[in-house]
Amino acid sequence: MIKLKKAALAVIALALTATTYAQTPQRVYEQIYRSSYKVATDKSEDTEIRKIASFKVDAISYLKTKTLEALSVSDKELTPKEIAHLNSRLDSMAYYMYDYVNLYLKNFAKAANEKEQDRVKKIFRDASINNPLYGDKDDEVILAYYNREDYPTQFSLDTNWIVALEEVKKQLK
Repeated sequence: MIKLKKAALAVIALALTATTYAQTPQRVYEQIYRSSYKVATDKSEDTEIRKIASFKVDAISYLKTKTLEALSVSDKELTPKEIAHLNSRLDSMAYYMYDYVNLYLKNFAKAANEKEQDRVKKIFRDASINNPLYGDKDDEVILAYYNREDYPTQFSLDTNWIVALEEVKKQLK
């Protein structure tokens, strides 16, 4: 539990660092992916922090795969506006996923006892599973972290992160 609290504080510090670098005109999802990948593959980093970063890498990879699938639909030609919308959604979802995970870690670390930690975990897990973005039926993929007690980020990969974040903020009040 103390390890997870330390990990949460380290991730928050990483979030502040990533925000500083967000001033460059790069795609949001690429920045979050790169910074998370760097942490996930750094063997000198704490294991819990690496697991959190791995979730972020996988969540962005999932979002990118779904975006590429939508862009490569062969039965119709997408308009430039539709392409821009899909790319914008990818960036938005990556940003809100990043914010969601960091808010979870912050609230989990602030929880005074195990009962409160369980409450925080339930709020975030439920919001994640109850707000799918794609309606993907591949449970093996989308629930890869959801039922993993050995990972701190037990969320569905198929999540509308904007709606889920809004939901948890209401419930945390």
